[in-house]
Amino acid sequence: MLSVAFFSCKQHPPTDLTKENLIPKPVSVTATAKVFELTKGTGIYVEGESAELKFIAEYLGGKLRPSTGYDLPVSSTAKAPESGSIYLVASGNDEELGEEGYEIEITKDIVKVTANKPAGVFWAVQTLRQLLPAKAEMSSLQEGPWEFSTGQIRDYPSYPFRGSMLDVARHFF
Repeated sequence: MLSVAFFSCKQHPPTDLTKENLIPKPVSVTATAKVFELTKGTGIYVEGESAELKFIAEYLGGKLRPSTGYDLPVSSTAKAPESGSIYLVASGNDEELGEEGYEIEITKDIVKVTANKPAGVFWAVQTLRQLLPAKAEMSSLQEGPWEFSTGQIRDYPSYPFRGSMLDVARHFF
């Protein structure tokens, strides 16, 4: 009798952020070998009153609420929030990041996303989603823990445009 078991590629989050398989591969990743844990008290905060940032924060909360069962309320703030929060900031001044680049700083106390524009925050949210176990994407309640490895991720596009390649040699035009 043949039995097959399906396992998530990520059973337990590593404490080394550099071991994460992220797509696209970030420009730089440094690890601090600790863990930030999402809890029932975790909130998502956006700096200022930007409607775009609030939309992105609600998107993140909407993706995580069904599987975690946590409320993850979205709030605006003028200063860094309390410990145990996710903080989204789109007022960076780093020319190297451009419009779609971002920096994620994860400590045991807070997850802070900084970008020049909301587009960068959106791409950072996609990276954050990859750092959680695959079961975080489920539409039904799953058992935790919900942990991020700590460290810093910095990423920005290599080219000022996005594109794809089509192999036209296989087609007759």
